[in-house]
Amino acid sequence: MAVYRISRYPRDVELRSEQRVTLRPMQAGDAEALMAFFQHIPEGERFFLKDDVTSPAVVCDWARHLDYDRALPLLAFAGDRIVADAVLIRHRGGARSHLAEVRLVVDPEYRQRGLGQTLLRELAEIAYDAELDQIVFELVEDAEDDSIEAAQFLGAVKLGTLADLVKDPTGRPHDLVFLSLPLGRYWKWAEF
Repeated sequence: MAVYRISRYPRDVELRSEQRVTLRPMQAGDAEALMAFFQHIPEGERFFLKDDVTSPAVVCDWARHLDYDRALPLLAFAGDRIVADAVLIRHRGGARSHLAEVRLVVDPEYRQRGLGQTLLRELAEIAYDAELDQIVFELVEDAEDDSIEAAQFLGAVKLGTLADLVKDPTGRPHDLVFLSLPLGRYWKWAEF
């Protein structure tokens, strides 16, 4: 199993808005800035995330137990402020060892500028270099439509939908959408 190659970070990228952000993997000292970032995400959106990102214990645990080969958190900084968090999570079990999952959160002030797509492309390149076959996404329809659109823009295909599987804070059901971004030859061909 190949390891993630992350030697090109930190790396500056320019967004569609001509703003520049710096991308780099999370470090142990980023816990406080990451907490501040998640506090800036609207509560209704945080509700759909898989972890309680408002818990200092959860975020500090991530910072203390960094294992880039298992979960690679790639952060986007505007100065000292985190404006996006994207994580590539490798499935190590035999039947899923060729897969990775991606989770992505972008600060509302930095949306619609290409940052989400940039981060997804970066993580797809890292996954491709690690000889993974595909990236999978589990996203909540209506609540995470920007992420669905960004994944599809890069070539992810919809695998299916589970109707009414998740509920929002008011109890209203939402569909859970599954997407897959194939890598391998497909990803190299898509680079042209």
